[in-house]
Amino acid sequence: MKTKWFPLIGTTILLISAGCQNDEETKTEENTEVVQVEEGEAKLVSLKESNLYGELQDKKIEHVHGIGYPGNRNELLIATHNGPLINYEDTWYEAKENKNDYMGFNAVSDGFYSSGHPGVGSDLLNPMGLIKSTDRGNTIEELGFQGESDFHYLTVGYESHAIYAVNQEKNSEMDIGVYFSEDAKEWEQVQLKGTPNQLSGIATHPVESNVLAITSPTGLYFSSNKGSSFERVSDEVAVSSVSFMGNQLVYAKENNRLVIQDLSMGDEKELPMPNDEIEMIDHIAVNPQNEKEIVFHTTNESIYRTTNLGEEWEQLVKKGKSLIKRG
Repeated sequence: MKTKWFPLIGTTILLISAGCQNDEETKTEENTEVVQVEEGEAKLVSLKESNLYGELQDKKIEHVHGIGYPGNRNELLIATHNGPLINYEDTWYEAKENKNDYMGFNAVSDGFYSSGHPGVGSDLLNPMGLIKSTDRGNTIEELGFQGESDFHYLTVGYESHAIYAVNQEKNSEMDIGVYFSEDAKEWEQVQLKGTPNQLSGIATHPVESNVLAITSPTGLYFSSNKGSSFERVSDEVAVSSVSFMGNQLVYAKENNRLVIQDLSMGDEKELPMPNDEIEMIDHIAVNPQNEKEIVFHTTNESIYRTTNLGEEWEQLVKKGKSLIKRG
């Protein structure tokens, strides 16, 4: 597995392909995950009581497309080619149904946004376009571009739910390029001025929708005006992944080191890393309930977690094999 870089030519994005139900009111009664809905947030049954999820059996955890903590529930969700996995209280759970291939996965305060391809037996259109779920993927809200677009590069504000989507191929509303929306209804093109010729990823602030970070082979770039202008805020080094943690950034740079940068002061500090030899870090997630808890995934399908900003690390997955005993 290799990190995909995509070239930027003028203001037109050309992506190297990364390879690889219905209406929101539709629910399957015998498989419902929602106990009640209060103030717009789904109150879910526990994973142990879930009809959708069961404990992960002995299979590899691989082809990961994103990681995050949806719904402020301390549940780490791993979006894979063969459906979502959840790590909670030292137990891995796998979806037994709705095993969709979630590309461009983004955890948010009440669930997750994604794109990708439907799983076997699904009634969803392929590609899925832009979708959202507030109940661990049990039901899918279709937000647009169904059967048209697969957004491999997507970022959504954790609290703001503002969306930046990198569109690879022209669809009914978008040309090739990067687009912004506050509500998934009205879209405007983002120019990305001041970025290098190649980019690897995109991330937006959890609250401030105008704030955007871009990773590239030449560094980390930052914008506070919705991409109208960028400046490099790291050394001139390859940066493979980035995530916001409040008003800080945590990013992975060459030699597979994690760096935390304060957005107001610009101060940086490197985190202590595991003693293992670490492959390239391609996904980073910070638990919004505890910003000392950071998880990263590597290109050789390993996952590490710290709950104290790197003072101690636990390896959850080693080359696709879970190191956590089933509950």
